[in-house]
Amino acid sequence: MKLRLFRGILVLHVLGVLTQSVLAGQFLSGADSMVVMHEVTGWCVATLGLLQTGLAFTLPRQRGGLWFAVGSFFLLIGEALQVGTGYGRFLGVHVPLALLIVTALVAMTGAAFRGEPKAA
Repeated sequence: MKLRLFRGILVLHVLGVLTQSVLAGQFLSGADSMVVMHEVTGWCVATLGLLQTGLAFTLPRQRGGLWFAVGSFFLLIGEALQVGTGYGRFLGVHVPLALLIVTALVAMTGAAFRGEPKAA
């Protein structure tokens, strides 16, 4: 049950960060109104990161839960930095960090869906 919930949060998290990239692209293309949506979605993504990290620490260790917990924790730190660099308009950090977050999150989601746990 916890793994299913963790997977669901991961999927929502991935959808959130992908939405962020679309909103950022629209904003950078001149649609100034998208910056507010980018901000709101950013806070939603950070909240999902917090939920993901909390849940990851409850996953069984034999299923790789420790790696999910550590990875989720570092993603959460990265997302906190994203919020700060976004508000500070440090695009030289904000954009590359976004790419790292998307890549790490997609990789973690793939790992979470690989194989099914064995029934006891």
